Amino acid sequence: MKRFAALVVVGSLFHAMPAAAQLTATNAEVHKQLSAVKDRMVAAVNKKDEGALLAELDPTVSFTAMNNETFHGIDGARTYYNKMMVGSSRIVEDMSLSVKPDDYSTLYADDRAAVSTGTSNAHFKLKGGREFDVPLRWTATLVNAGGRWKVTSAHFSANMFDNPIMNAVERFAWWIAGGAGLMGFAIGWFVGRMRRKPA
Repeated sequence: MKRFAALVVVGSLFHAMPAAAQLTATNAEVHKQLSAVKDRMVAAVNKKDEGALLAELDPTVSFTAMNNETFHGIDGARTYYNKMMVGSSRIVEDMSLSVKPDDYSTLYADDRAAVSTGTSNAHFKLKGGREFDVPLRWTATLVNAGGRWKVTSAHFSANMFDNPIMNAVERFAWWIAGGAGLMGFAIGWFVGRMRRKPA
């Protein structure tokens, strides 16, 4: 079943740990597994493979997207995915994601939990045809339950002061302000002409 995620998606992940940390034979394998999660999720987002994407999530997953919407659980993830990418009322026509972790994941609980941070670039094509790239930062938490790593939480954010959406809004505001100014000038000119007409 092929679709998207703004999951918006989680699609960005994972392997970050303090740069000074030394890899051991044990946690080297852990980081290899975490990197594989990241690769599978990015591939699922870019292929719009909803099933493969949801398979990487823990049942208790909590996700905050770049539009500040939050969902909980697999059903919440599926609902958000469908809202963004499926059906005639979808917002996003297509998207692709690239991901770069900051470093290796920070490991906890005897290497059974991991926190990862990094950057992403999301390319969006909206339903109306507009396309743009948004640089993002993300934080993700994963747990190893039953021998497989699952994403339990992920949070995406964009620079509110410098991103293509805000830039477009700012340009639109200038156009509105300019148009209002011209309209005011035209009305003033017209009213002035009317007042100068002889009785």
